[in-house]
Order: sequence, then structure tokens, then C-alpha cells
Amino acid sequence: MIYSDDFVWLHFPKCAGVKIENLFKTYYSAEKSISQDLVDPVKDPRATWHDSVSDRENRDPNFKLENRVIICSFRKLPGWLESRYSFEVQRSPQLSHNPELLLEGKFLEQGGIRNHADYYIKKYLPESILRTGRVRFIRTEHFESDFKNVFGEFVNVTIIPNAEFSKKLNVSKSAVPDDIRDRLLHSREVYEQCPDWKAVENIAYG
Repeated sequence: MIYSDDFVWLHFPKCAGVKIENLFKTYYSAEKSISQDLVDPVKDPRATWHDSVSDRENRDPNFKLENRVIICSFRKLPGWLESRYSFEVQRSPQLSHNPELLLEGKFLEQGGIRNHADYYIKKYLPESILRTGRVRFIRTEHFESDFKNVFGEFVNVTIIPNAEFSKKLNVSKSAVPDDIRDRLLHSREVYEQCPDWKAVENIAYG
């Protein structure tokens, strides 16, 4: 999480969040008005940098959302599922990962827990957040323009060289078989299994 008195940015997993973390660490670390969580699995095994608003309010009674703008990293469902699955295969190769589960919006996480894409929507973008009307999206597929448009309201984005936006970080090689990937990309069946994601994607992309 990165936040100031004006905004809260939510590090939604597998949506170019590491890139945003690095940009802020590199170019805005001297901004005393901006707080940025430490990203370090060893020093913070709870991964609190992935907190939702609710997580942070429960963890820190002094943290209040109030009238802050909520900025959330996001991407279209097929790309997110492919990225998440590939990350989990790389992280836990000993598990019996089943790529066909992706067509239901499901995947195995570390420890063998079966999770669902809509869990992450409920965590980061519940109705209570969406109803505020203050949600802004940094869409992975439109990263540079969205970053500049959204964060440009709060920081001087012109100090970041354009070349920084084309760098790719924390990218996992795809582990999704071609036939499953094709079905993810070219059919609507997965969206029918993920109605919450579908609804938010319609808001973010129109």
C-alpha cells in the first residue's frame, strides 16, 4: 500500500504492482507526505503491502480511509488468471496445479489452497469501496497513460523518464497450456464463473 492524505493505492496482486512500488521508491521516496509499505517477504512475512483498505483499518486503528481517492491496480481477467497461475506454478512446483480450473476462475495458491478470482475482487474492491465513487484504476494494459493520468493529480509524474514505463518486472513465464490459454482469451465462459470480476472489469474498461 502507498498512501497520502489524498489517496490510497492498493497493490492488487499480479497487476504491475511491483512496478508502481519501484517507481514510487525511486522517484518519490523523499516526499514526506507519502507513506509506502516495505516490500520484503523476509522482514514482513505477512505481506502487509498487499493490504486492502479493510485489512489496514483492522490492523491499524489510526488508519482511516475518509475521503481519500482509492487507486487500484487492475487487469482483464484472462491475463490476470494466466499471470497468477504461472506465478503459483513457479512458486510451488510441488503442487498438483490443474490449468483447467482457470476456466472456472480457480487456481491453487501456496500451501495448496484453492482460490478464486472473485475473492480478490471482494477483498480489494467490495461494494462499499465501489459505492464511494472515488475509485481510479491503473490498468496493466494501459499502464503508462493510466499512471500519468491518475497519479498526475497527486505527484509530479514528469520527473519519471518515459523509458521506465516500458520496463517489465516480476514477470513469470507462462505455464498455461496453449489450448487453455486460447479458451481463456477467446471465450466468455470464464467470465460467467467470475461475475464480480466481470462487473468491476466493465467499470474499469467500459
